[in-house]
Amino acid sequence: MFNLTPTETFKAPVKVQVATKSGTWREESFNGIFLRTGEDDRERLLALKNVELLREVLKDWEMVDEERKPVPFTPDNFEAFLKLTGAVREATLAYWNHNVGAKQKN
Repeated sequence: MFNLTPTETFKAPVKVQVATKSGTWREESFNGIFLRTGEDDRERLLALKNVELLREVLKDWEMVDEERKPVPFTPDNFEAFLKLTGAVREATLAYWNHNVGAKQKN
């Protein structure tokens, strides 16, 4: 079955490697809820910087902090997130990988 009327948003996992104080790496993750965009917007969106793109397409998230408490998707939290270069990069990649319909190998 092929769906010609997909939902307005989609959920995609975002995995981020974070450097620790000791010099090792720790993986952190969350589910991003992204606006589904169409082919008509692709060229315009490709021209945006990653932060600009996420301002348009990242609409919510399912995220918890170190104490496993939910992190609400608020303007302040979103702005703090946008300062995390690795997280921005990985969220952008997750958006593109899932919006174009490419299933990644595990």
